[in-house]
Amino acid sequence: MDFVQLIETLGIPVAVACVLGYACLYLMKFITNTLVKRIDEQFSRLEGIVIKLIDSNNKEKTATLKHSAENQAQFSDLLGRFDTFITVFQKYSGNGFNSKHD
Repeated sequence: MDFVQLIETLGIPVAVACVLGYACLYLMKFITNTLVKRIDEQFSRLEGIVIKLIDSNNKEKTATLKHSAENQAQFSDLLGRFDTFITVFQKYSGNGFNSKHD
């Protein structure tokens, strides 16, 4: 059967509906095969990037906590030394550094 004979037999609206149906099937196959594969590839790539960013963020958090603990220990040591200095200074200066309430 020829395409022109099909149009003569069924009519233009039926022939156009058949062509549009075939176009829809082709489009659906294209979407499900090609585009979904591309989206999956991009998603897995982005997922890997997000995982690396989360790991990096966790490493930075642990490093920050470690440095914070070290800084706090150094600050406590410095305050202890400063208290010792004040005590020695008060002892040898007479009343120079004593509080007014004593």
